Amino acid sequence: MSIFNGGYLPQELLINIFRRLPAKSIGQLRCVSNPLNSLLSNKQFLKSHFTSIHFQEPEKLILLSNSHSFHTITFKNNGVFSNSINFQQTPSDQFVDICGSCNGLVLILNKDDTIVVINPITLDFKKIPNSPFALDPVGSFSMYGFGYDYVNDDYKIVVISRYDHDNEYEPDVLDMFMDVYSLKIGSWKRIKSSPYDHAVPELASGVFVNGALHWLASEKPDYASVIGAFVLSDEEFVEVPAPKSLDKGKFVFNKLVVLKGCLCMVVDNPEGYGNRIVVWMMKEYGVEESWTKFCVDGIDFYDFWKPLCFIRDDEVVVNVDGEKLMVYNLEEEISRDLEVDGILDRFDSVGTFVESLVSPVNPNLFGIEA
Repeated sequence: MSIFNGGYLPQELLINIFRRLPAKSIGQLRCVSNPLNSLLSNKQFLKSHFTSIHFQEPEKLILLSNSHSFHTITFKNNGVFSNSINFQQTPSDQFVDICGSCNGLVLILNKDDTIVVINPITLDFKKIPNSPFALDPVGSFSMYGFGYDYVNDDYKIVVISRYDHDNEYEPDVLDMFMDVYSLKIGSWKRIKSSPYDHAVPELASGVFVNGALHWLASEKPDYASVIGAFVLSDEEFVEVPAPKSLDKGKFVFNKLVVLKGCLCMVVDNPEGYGNRIVVWMMKEYGVEESWTKFCVDGIDFYDFWKPLCFIRDDEVVVNVDGEKLMVYNLEEEISRDLEVDGILDRFDSVGTFVESLVSPVNPNLFGIEA
């Protein structure tokens, strides 16, 4: 039976049509009638729509180009399209960093350390209250992570904070405090400290793969490098095996990223080659033997070189020194600058996200299956 009075199309057929439409189109259709709004807002449809769009559409980019606005970049039919959005809700909104994304939601950090979770397509957003456990920013640092807890159907924000803890018996002890915010419950809690030393050169955001947030860290007492995976359902760290060939004392200086849904490690300048980058990809999560690598050769060496996403099987978009975006063709071993109308030469932060209808506001509409 149709959802329209006097209609002719079966509801199952309509759902099959609607789930293939872009999220923005679904938002417009919700305004047509109450029955349509009800159908297009239920959890089952959101899951179906996300799955369909996820396999149809490539990842999008989100750039903070100044303190009050952001750009979304879409790759489609060999073209590049951008959309500029002013998102200053209050005079204090000064966005400084993109700290992760999951299922279409993006975690953005304000200048005053206020956290905002936003869907860049629907513009639904939620400002997260400051943690009552937050350390004084003077003499401390924090790293953020954002992901989905599939077991408890909840999105969680994780903050790892550190400051020098003076202790007359162990003056060099560094406490790695961990705070977790549940969007479903709407509150912060402090859990036991991280077992790892996160005092690494780059304050990287957690990389979300397979229900866990991943950080490079060091493990005491010998400070060997590890990939620490914070499992959101258990709120515990486990270790993910690294590529066997890597020096355990040094790979903490590398970078973790997600490409094609796989956990990857970027190795800059291996063995002293000034124009080579090696990217290790874990094709089967948790399986040490599944690490495979590809090399990027013949490029100028940069201080910061971070792959963001694939736009085709052989082309990867790269963040170069936070100053420009570049597309590298793996097969032809050539690169080109990614030029997008309306995008400034320099940007404050860049991240990836996928299109979805998931809302950070309504906890009953969160669930997206893995």
